[in-house]
Amino acid sequence: MTALKPLTTLLECAERERDDARTRFERARVAHQAATDQADALRAWRSEYAQRWQTQFQTGGSVEIVRCYQDFMSRLGQAIAEQDIAVERARNSLEAARSILQVREQRVGAVDQLIDRRRRETVQAENRREQKATDEQASRLLAARAAGNMPNFGMTGGDEHPTDFVSTTT
Repeated sequence: MTALKPLTTLLECAERERDDARTRFERARVAHQAATDQADALRAWRSEYAQRWQTQFQTGGSVEIVRCYQDFMSRLGQAIAEQDIAVERARNSLEAARSILQVREQRVGAVDQLIDRRRRETVQAENRREQKATDEQASRLLAARAAGNMPNFGMTGGDEHPTDFVSTTT
């Protein structure tokens, strides 16, 4: 099956590329999840912080504390916006990795199908060669019998007489 060697080499290469794509996809998935978790944590922290200070402001607070609160909430809002951008980048990377992985998996499948088809073709060609050899052997045997070069050994159509095989010693 040396005719399949280039295809098996191609399959091995395609499988390596698919495995690499799978690894990149998994890393992208983990990065996307981490970015999403970070954004969720920032939002939760902002909500908790706002609730805590809302209660504080109900009892009163100086203008300076309110200004600090507003500045901090603004910076926290910017951090959340930046994290949302990071989540979007991670999502784009994840989708790109998913697309590449799908292409690599399709390539492995196509090469695998090609190898299967070539194997079937090889088996069919071998069966045809064997059938041809059998047919040629049978044809030569029939030709030899027709030419009288082979005894018939009691098979149909022979010229032998039954008395040729009977012993005369009694």
